[in-house]
Amino acid sequence: MEKDKKQIIMLWTARGILIVLIIFWMVTIFGFSAENGEQSQSLSDRITIQVVHIMKPDYDLLSVKEQEIYFNQVSFYVRKTGHFGEYGILGFLWICFLMTFKRVRYFFRQGTIPLLLATTVCMIYAMSDEIHQGFVDGRSPKVLDVIIDTAGGFFGALFLLLIWLLFDRRKHESLGKKY
Repeated sequence: MEKDKKQIIMLWTARGILIVLIIFWMVTIFGFSAENGEQSQSLSDRITIQVVHIMKPDYDLLSVKEQEIYFNQVSFYVRKTGHFGEYGILGFLWICFLMTFKRVRYFFRQGTIPLLLATTVCMIYAMSDEIHQGFVDGRSPKVLDVIIDTAGGFFGALFLLLIWLLFDRRKHESLGKKY
């Protein structure tokens, strides 16, 4: 009986920590979206210049025009990768939280409901985030960003589910149970 009580306390502690992490990450995303266009571009440019120098070590030897063209091409991908990554983390956190519920784990074995739920939450937050950007100076909402954000949330959640499935299968196999 005491063991069950400890397990319940640990489970609810883990859920509480995950809720705090989810809220923290959503606030972080909101904070990035609250930056005006100039602030957002400045952060993106600082990251892009690092990526440019890694990808093209002779970047500084290019003409100013060639540097500008190359920088702008890389900048687009850096910004979109940032969107994908932010929401990949969010999807990962949501599915971690959802998988703490036995019934959700059961539904995962039966289909993709937890994956769809985590992805839907990410999509709704991405839509609200883009609407929020419409009220920030120098920023505008973009449908492409919602799509990229949603894809990031999906793949972040899928990543954890695949790992969980791998370990769950091994656990069942070691216990001699059919999956």
